[in-house]
Amino acid sequence: MRRSAGRPHRPAALAAALAAFGLLLCSCAVGPSIRPPVAVQGSSTGNGAPEPPPRRPPPGPQVPVPDVGDASGVDFIDCTDDIQPVLPVPIPKDRALRFDCADMPVDTDSDNGRRRQSSIGLMRVSLTDQPPQARPPLLVLGDSDGETGTLRAARLAAQVPLTLLQHFTLVGMDRRGEGTSRLDCAPPDVREDILDTDLTGTDPTAADRLLDDAREVVQECYLTEGDTLTRYDTADTAQDVEHARTLLGVRTLSALGLGDGARALEVWAQNSPNSVGRLVLDAPPDPTQDSVGAAEARATAAEAAFDAFGQSCASRPGVPCPLGPNPRASVQQLADQLRGRPETGPDGEQLTASAMLHAVLIGLDDPDGWPALAGAIGAARTGNPTGLLQYLDQLLGLNGRFDLALATRCNDTTQRVSPPQVTALVNKWRTDHPLFGSLMAQQLLLCTAWPVPSDPARVGPAAAAPPMLVLTTAVSPRVPEQGYQRAADQLGPARVVNWEGTGRGAYPRTPCVTAAVDALWVNGTVPQTSVLCPP
Repeated sequence: MRRSAGRPHRPAALAAALAAFGLLLCSCAVGPSIRPPVAVQGSSTGNGAPEPPPRRPPPGPQVPVPDVGDASGVDFIDCTDDIQPVLPVPIPKDRALRFDCADMPVDTDSDNGRRRQSSIGLMRVSLTDQPPQARPPLLVLGDSDGETGTLRAARLAAQVPLTLLQHFTLVGMDRRGEGTSRLDCAPPDVREDILDTDLTGTDPTAADRLLDDAREVVQECYLTEGDTLTRYDTADTAQDVEHARTLLGVRTLSALGLGDGARALEVWAQNSPNSVGRLVLDAPPDPTQDSVGAAEARATAAEAAFDAFGQSCASRPGVPCPLGPNPRASVQQLADQLRGRPETGPDGEQLTASAMLHAVLIGLDDPDGWPALAGAIGAARTGNPTGLLQYLDQLLGLNGRFDLALATRCNDTTQRVSPPQVTALVNKWRTDHPLFGSLMAQQLLLCTAWPVPSDPARVGPAAAAPPMLVLTTAVSPRVPEQGYQRAADQLGPARVVNWEGTGRGAYPRTPCVTAAVDALWVNGTVPQTSVLCPP
């Protein structure tokens, strides 16, 4: 883990954030049977008249036609020259892109607010063949512990089919506390201590010390944020989506959300169904679980993702796996090694067992980077922790997401878990989920000192909204596939696109998923049944 000399400065511009990013590489009850009535051909009513045909239910909401709007409520400024040089992916030759940046005002005022955040970032990405406002907007919203909405919009503009950009202008929206207004209130050394904490050891005071660290984070963040600290959550993000729609001047807004960004869009669809356009929810969290259930589900998912990673490593033709014939055993051995003696990087950074597992979790998100992850783990086994330490920059670096991810997770639940409960879960889950169970259990303790929200967002049916798509991934390190299905079942008017692939998010990573999603966005076509896409 990185040992910081001091608190990193908040980036002053979106281009700086992009530059920093570019450096990172049914169950059924059993009971007595009831004999069904026998259907008799030519049955009639009592007066001899034929039975009337069954009445069809009224049609549900239709997929709306996107409208262009006028975007007069947002002061976009051309920022192409600043953004293009630092994009994390190359722009294909078949498109010329324009980038416009803006700040969108948000209401976070409160009597005891300290910082009083007043705006969040927007980025509009369009083809240069027409003015940016000539095409309908398609909002892009990211996950609280992953890529920001503006960064994701910039990346998607270089990855999606050209036909999508010929029908829409992408508008990335940052969440409160990310991008140019990054939430940066936890002391850097306390963040590092939290990532270093390992409750599987013999220290009986470890859980108490972790709780003390969690309390210090809350105290320091409350000094800068006041009671606006509880505004970094799904409910306020959903309100910000509706605010963006009004400022963009459209009757309905089409959108893509990833992870808890998808959850925010679900809440928005419940609260503002008449505002919803063509909606795609990529890897939404399971809305039926409490914090403990969600933590164990993620441990289950992470273990399955690691097994897929290990199989991939061992099956690469002509390339020996750096982790040997048993990658799981190799990582467990590395954890034991680091518990005895952390490895020190070239800048004095230390890699502990817990930090190493955090780094592996981050690396499991992206299957394209699994060879590099395997190499980094292999290097750490021989005393070189540099590769794994670089993964931790996503949490602790200049644009790290530790504070926002913690705030969002704690503000979205009223459940608080005591140290004895966490200790019991650690002891159980380290057996049930040997690599990641204890890590997921101890993260529950971080919310114990956090202010309990009075009315967190709850995902429920959105029957009044238009039909939408839910994208699932068979092997995700975040949520088991059954959790994604429960999210779709909870919504109501959703069709599921099941991708038999791996990693975090499905769009636009395979032609089958891309075709289903773009058919909704471009043509307003919703599949009649769920879609199964090959790996």
